[in-house]
Amino acid sequence: MNLVNNTLELQEYINVTSNFDFDKALPFIKRAERKYIIPNIGKEEYTTILNHDGSDSDIAEVKYLLAEASSNLGFHLGFAQLCVHITNYGTKQTELEDTKSIDWATKRDLQRGFTDTGFEAIDEALKTMEYYVDKFADWRDSAAYSVFNEHFNKRTDEFQQHFNISSSRKTFIALKPIVRKIEEQYFLPMLGEEAMNLIKTRTMDPVLSRALDLCQKAEVALTIAKSVDSGAFVMTGSSAMYIWEQLPWEKTSEYSDERLHKLKDSQQKDGEEYLKKLNALLLKHPDVFPIPQRESKPANKNIIKLKSGLGL
Repeated sequence: MNLVNNTLELQEYINVTSNFDFDKALPFIKRAERKYIIPNIGKEEYTTILNHDGSDSDIAEVKYLLAEASSNLGFHLGFAQLCVHITNYGTKQTELEDTKSIDWATKRDLQRGFTDTGFEAIDEALKTMEYYVDKFADWRDSAAYSVFNEHFNKRTDEFQQHFNISSSRKTFIALKPIVRKIEEQYFLPMLGEEAMNLIKTRTMDPVLSRALDLCQKAEVALTIAKSVDSGAFVMTGSSAMYIWEQLPWEKTSEYSDERLHKLKDSQQKDGEEYLKKLNALLLKHPDVFPIPQRESKPANKNIIKLKSGLGL
């Protein structure tokens, strides 16, 4: 069983005729669920949602969105093959009387429509799952969970406040390896593990709240700076979007190399400025942050830029 199982169900998401042969699309729907959906929600949660009887409206909404994703991404994957027959005598394109094949531009727009709709549906499903997280326990307890309590910016909306990622959960998830490197390179040497964990507890203490705000802003800016060279994101001066699936005619970046370099430099400088402010806060409140060695350092000491990052 899959999220979409026959032509009638498929017609809820894709404009196909009533006599469409669903078996032609089935291999691609299976592949879409295996390639795009299961990695984002986990195998256990996928099975749970698949078997849901519709009694819970929130789970039913997620199931509907994932079925929409399955249908559109399945057609994206099978786009080139759905209109051909492979026989013992070779490959033939299906043709009917009184019909006309669509031109290249229409094919391009149609395929991009399949991918955009499918990925947007997955993102909306993840958003709903985050909001009703207790109803999706298998996902919450899996490696696919899109809330990262171990980082300063643990949710998509928190990252979004400081740099536009179009509120995309997938973009936020894709940035996680870079965020991990940023915390290891910049924050761990400056704060130490104990102070980092203290700030991440998100207490109401005004000093710790200010520290969290500065950590979040610095983490976002430094993450964007490092992600510019990754090639995995479409970059503009004010936004970043993960490339779910790049079609052959699309560009990785809307920016020239020169403008990307300026974006990287500006975000790097912003991140370092936030770190300087964080450093000043730490030095001003040595009683709050558990870093004993900091008490013996001069209060006016500047951040020194090292090859490995920033040090005090």
